[in-house]
This record gives sequence, structure tokens and C-alpha cells, in this order.
Amino acid sequence: MLRLDINLFFTIINLLVFYLFMKKFLFDKVNSVIIQRKKILDEQFTKASLTNGSALKLKNEYEEALKSSTYLSEQIVADAKERAKVEYEKIVKEANEESIVILNKAKENVKMEHHKALRKMKGEITELVIDATTKIVGKKNMAERNLELYDQFLVEAGELDGTSS
Repeated sequence: MLRLDINLFFTIINLLVFYLFMKKFLFDKVNSVIIQRKKILDEQFTKASLTNGSALKLKNEYEEALKSSTYLSEQIVADAKERAKVEYEKIVKEANEESIVILNKAKENVKMEHHKALRKMKGEITELVIDATTKIVGKKNMAERNLELYDQFLVEAGELDGTSS
């Protein structure tokens, strides 16, 4: 059993005094340190939440900037394609117009060469007829002269044409 004597009373008083000393010198200081650390942690959590908020804000701004830059780059590419298409059509149109001009000049040159060749042939035929006429006029018989003139004309005209009769 438990005895109640004076030792128990002094032990309880010692424990109470020890508790009061501990409270005064140890618990108060430990509590103040805990309170200071709690304040520091609260400040750090506040700073962290502010930093996190600003980081999220910067992230959102970056994503918006990225979206707008993507849209801008797509717009630039589309504009470049459109300008290239217009330039291509312009070059093709100019090339077609130039080819038409060259073709028309070539046709004119062919016509001029054709007319030049015809004039040259007419001139040579005229010379042949004049030569044949002067040769025949020197002969006496008119019917014979006409026949010889005709035959001679055919022979010389055939040589000019490249065929012989």
C-alpha cells in the first residue's frame, strides 16, 4: 500500500517547484522558439504562395505569348505563301505575254521571208521571160518563135523550181 508520509509531500512539492522552474526557464523559452519558428514558417509559406502565384502568372503569360507567337508565325507563313502565289502568277503571265510577242514576231518574219521569196521568184521569172523574148525576137518565123519561146520558158521555169521537164 501507499503510505502518506512527509516524503511523499516533499516529493510532490519538489515536483511542483521543478515544474514551475521548468515552465519558467524551459517551457517558455521553448514555446517562444516554437512561436518564432512558426512565424518564420508562416512567412515562408506566404512568400512561397506569392512566388507560386507569380510563377503561375508568368507561366500563363508565357503560354499566351507562345500561342500568339504561334498564330503570328502561321500568319506570316500564310502571307508569304500568298505573296509567292501572286508573284508566281505574275511571272507566268509575263512569260505567256512574252511568248505571244515572240510568236507574233516569228510569224511576221515568216510572212516577210515568204513575200521576199515571192518577189525574188517573180523577178527571176520576169528576167527569164525577157531573156526568152529577146532570143526569139531574133528568129524569123513567128509561130516557130512562139513555140520555141514557150518551150524555153518551161525549161527555165522548171530549173528554177528544181524540177526538169
